[in-house]
Amino acid sequence: MPGCQRILGIVGAAMLLSSISTMSYACFMRAPQPVQVWLDHINVDIQDQVAVKTYRCGFRNPNGRAIVGGICYMELEPGTQVNNMSVLVDGKEIQAEILDVEKANKVFQEIVKTGGSPALLEYYGNQLIQTKIPRVEAGKTVMVKLTYTTVLKKRGDLIRLQMLNTNPKALMQPLKEASVTVNIRSSEPIKNIYSPTHQVKLVEKKDWDVSVEWKQKDYLPKHPFVLYYQTSPDEVGASLIAHREPGEPGYFMMMLSPTQGQGVGKLTETQVLSKDVVFCVDTSGSMLQQKKMDQARDALKYCINHLRPGDRFNIIDFSTIARHFNQEGLIEFDEESKQKALAYADAMTARGATAIEEALLLSLKHLKTEKSATSQRLKMIVFSTDGFPTVGERDAQKLLKTISQQNTEDVRLFVFGEGYDVNTKLLDFLAFDHRGEADYILPDEDLTKKISQFFDRVGSPIMTDVSIDFAGVEVIDVYPRQVKDIFKGEQLLIYGRYAGSGSKTIHLTGTINGAKMTQSYQLEFPLESADDKNSFVPRLWAGQKVDYLIAQIRNNGQAKPDQELVDEITLLAKQHGIVTPYTSFLMADDTVSGNRPMPLLRTYREKLEQKLQKELAYDGFKRRASESVRQEQVLDAQSSNRDRYAAGKSGNAARFYEQAEREMKKFNKSGSALNSIRYIGNRTFYQSTGPFWNESLYDPQLHKDLKMIEVGSVEYFQLLKQDQRLAKYLSLGNVILQIDQRWYQISEKSRS
Repeated sequence: MPGCQRILGIVGAAMLLSSISTMSYACFMRAPQPVQVWLDHINVDIQDQVAVKTYRCGFRNPNGRAIVGGICYMELEPGTQVNNMSVLVDGKEIQAEILDVEKANKVFQEIVKTGGSPALLEYYGNQLIQTKIPRVEAGKTVMVKLTYTTVLKKRGDLIRLQMLNTNPKALMQPLKEASVTVNIRSSEPIKNIYSPTHQVKLVEKKDWDVSVEWKQKDYLPKHPFVLYYQTSPDEVGASLIAHREPGEPGYFMMMLSPTQGQGVGKLTETQVLSKDVVFCVDTSGSMLQQKKMDQARDALKYCINHLRPGDRFNIIDFSTIARHFNQEGLIEFDEESKQKALAYADAMTARGATAIEEALLLSLKHLKTEKSATSQRLKMIVFSTDGFPTVGERDAQKLLKTISQQNTEDVRLFVFGEGYDVNTKLLDFLAFDHRGEADYILPDEDLTKKISQFFDRVGSPIMTDVSIDFAGVEVIDVYPRQVKDIFKGEQLLIYGRYAGSGSKTIHLTGTINGAKMTQSYQLEFPLESADDKNSFVPRLWAGQKVDYLIAQIRNNGQAKPDQELVDEITLLAKQHGIVTPYTSFLMADDTVSGNRPMPLLRTYREKLEQKLQKELAYDGFKRRASESVRQEQVLDAQSSNRDRYAAGKSGNAARFYEQAEREMKKFNKSGSALNSIRYIGNRTFYQSTGPFWNESLYDPQLHKDLKMIEVGSVEYFQLLKQDQRLAKYLSLGNVILQIDQRWYQISEKSRS
């Protein structure tokens, strides 16, 4: 059938889901000519569990003549209850019909059988709303607006929404713009607002407890938009998202957060814990370059201005020697101390060498307190430097040991490296070893902006010294190894694997206002996942484990990396598509070679070993490297640390594509990572040099007995009938994948 007459499925939007919640999340049009999804805007207003959803999708006709007789389909999950539905096309209300799953599946089957794109199978197994689009003029855009009311369902105390188009990725056609706004009002406190797929913002809006917003221009969709939120009366809410394949240990992600937004249970200033903080600022001579001293001074003044009543602080500025703002130790924050500190910051000048050891030891000395209620306060050092230690102890390994021995108060260390002339291993492990974070500010970046954004996050602690007791369930490989503190507006994500199943008791212990508190939760660990809604969790867990194992290799100081750790990193990275500065080989041409889609893990092991040995060869603990190597190391450290931070935030599942695109550039490969790698459910697929997408564990030398099936054949639809979850993998078209312990090659019909 000629291309202009093929039925083309174009996906464009979304609605409210049900299973944990109820939403439609995709829209496509069948028409005699190609149609492009151009705009996609979704608004959801939720009062308790009643949601009013408004969806606006624009279809653009890129052809030279009008399209007549198109049919628009909007997806609904099975069992969705729809009330007060209204469909308008360019402002005129038109009739719409809801097709049940059986009728909707026939629509998808007909599209595939008649040569349409298998990409629409991503939505197989759902209901459809069907409506006619009378006419779309050449070069014009028609707007379809759908509004309806539905009641969201809960699983435990968690609600899940899924929406937004994804299918334009099949044609690699970006939307002009897309947005999602979810306004929530609840009679219970709102906790744990989280999107694995998009970097959402929480904003205050009149008449709503919290509003969740995301928008982007020139948007190429990679995932549907998924949002979770919890309602709970607990002071700190806990919820669990888990995925488990039959006969295997499960994967979980536990979320912890205080109340979010301005509704019931809103956090007050009295619930924000007071803190002790020392600002430790490098004022050596090199800080005169590129206005680094001006930026450091502005960053310090920002932090001073954003301290709270009840906080205590001091300033250590160091060059050849370390100096302090208040010689007697910490000082209470008030208007008088603030003005004196601001004047001290203005007077700081850059000169001399870099006495890192003396500065950190003096900072720790100021944070040592008597055994009283103040000893339970959160203590932190905000440390910034642009150089290697040149005065006092210069051996980084010995320096780390000294700081660990002297840090008897469990002080958190937050570290900022400026420029390329820094020891990234020293700075990384100062943060890792002391429950903090590290970041690197490149010469063209704004130190003031980075530190102010950081201090906005950690300036309002709610619970410190957090620990979790999984006494009710057997867990392994839990990350991060050291659980951090909980801050206002933030949430804590913990990943792990589990055995057993059912409702299990978990205990959270932490310090609030100087007193230990323990909260118990009943969380559900499933025996087997009924669907793939949470199938992103295994990949997030794998990313955490790969990061942890790489840190172990970097820190052990061996000349040759431990082979068992290298093997484990290699397998996890390949299987789950974890692309980091250390596993960027996944984006190399021979990774996605049609002849060797998985060239005997040995090749990958060798590349990982080469990367690690290159770092160990100069080992920042022993000697400085060349300028080019230092730059590479800082860039890698910056990427790794920002990936690590992002792994605990919304959008962390989608970030794998961003990481892949960043590493692709090292191989002079441009464009979207969608051309090379696809993350679908808990599986990863790599694009070969031929037409096929290969599942990550496929090895042609081991898996030679492939069962051949043609797209649209009887056998093809039999596969879908026996397991509808396969549809999202078959949406790739030409694909090699494993089904029930057997390998299949699915091939599209020749279009010649």
